Amino acid sequence: MADYNVVRRRIEAFRSDEIVLDPKDLRQVRQRLDALQITMTFLAASARLGLHRYRLGGIAAGVGSLGPGLVERVRAAAAGTYMEGETPSPLDLLLFHLREASAAAHQGYQPVVAKVRVYENIEGSPYSGGSVGDPRPVAAFDLPARSDSTRRRPRIGILDTPLHPHPKLAGRYLLGSPGALLAAEPQQVSFSGHAIFVASVAAAQAPDAEFVIYPVLDEKKLTTSSWELATTMVGALDDDLDMMIIALGGATADGREPLILARACERTSGIVKVAALGNNGQDKAAAPEGTQFSELPPNTPIWPAASSTVIAVGARNEAGDAAAYFCPTLEEAPWTDCTAPGVNLPGFFLPGQVWMAELDVVAGVVKVTDRSAVFPAPGHATWSGTSFAAAYAGGAIAQKAYSQGVPVRELADKLFWEDPDRAPTTYDSAPPAGLDIVRFMK
Repeated sequence: MADYNVVRRRIEAFRSDEIVLDPKDLRQVRQRLDALQITMTFLAASARLGLHRYRLGGIAAGVGSLGPGLVERVRAAAAGTYMEGETPSPLDLLLFHLREASAAAHQGYQPVVAKVRVYENIEGSPYSGGSVGDPRPVAAFDLPARSDSTRRRPRIGILDTPLHPHPKLAGRYLLGSPGALLAAEPQQVSFSGHAIFVASVAAAQAPDAEFVIYPVLDEKKLTTSSWELATTMVGALDDDLDMMIIALGGATADGREPLILARACERTSGIVKVAALGNNGQDKAAAPEGTQFSELPPNTPIWPAASSTVIAVGARNEAGDAAAYFCPTLEEAPWTDCTAPGVNLPGFFLPGQVWMAELDVVAGVVKVTDRSAVFPAPGHATWSGTSFAAAYAGGAIAQKAYSQGVPVRELADKLFWEDPDRAPTTYDSAPPAGLDIVRFMK
């Protein structure tokens, strides 16, 4: 069923009645909401994020008392934010009022208060960062053998769906939280194989790595919230991670980094974060017939990949000479840090008959299609997407650091934060295989 507690637009989706705020601003915000007769119900707190989460009641009536001029001011301040036919929601109006009133009363000071974003739909808008098309069966293969080194292995967090316990990944992963393993289902849906595919692509590049699985995406709908993702990220500070692979993301209508994710990225600064650039490319001439393209324009930043604290990974085509048809180009997404193979990559998958799933973005409903495929046990597939390019890149960086005997953070700093005058680097092998560093490309 559709979730009617979510506002869905072409660019973004968010909870219609929830906010997060810095407790420093609680008193001011509460006073203004009380004046509007809008109720606040405490939902959760994260000391590591420095944020509280609340559910609000009576928003529409409350902002309605502020007069019609509020809508015009919001539209004027947010020129270009709303697409044709879209109107500011009551929550948009409320947040604008809270910031406007505070700035007028306190020399421009605005409270730290924001929406709880919803990320959904692996194939398009407003969620973008996962896979493209249907997974397809492929001949069985094995991961590269681990070295016999006794040194501490790089530890990589996989923030994704619950993991199918594929026997060929056994001994290479830990469970980071309850529900990290996929429960057996009589009818398997393609979305449920996302985490094992991501983990196996990364493991193929980083056979010496140890993976920690954090289930943040619903395995049937591929949905999550910015709050769940961010609290999982800061919660992983207890697990001695070297890297996070975040094969998901979402857009904001104003193009700005969401508050909750910005906090999470800043407060996990010691962990290298690698994220999918997004599957919102629009190269229709190069696409297979019948491709369903994302509703997101290709120049839309996807968060957390676009964050200054995150390595954004785009996908190259099979020839290795251009962006994959579903991936924004470097001109469209100048925040791209590197590119990696992302078309028809091999990975581990679900065994048996698997039904392909799609999401009706407008209705917010997941549909299990009449398309299916049989994957001989234990399950191997090919799949495409910037999710898997991110997994490839993360694994390649971690393994290179391990082979050089340096921390993952140290290698990532050399690759992405130092020496901006050096030439672009194909780091681990020549195209079409390999990780291309494009951050410093002129």
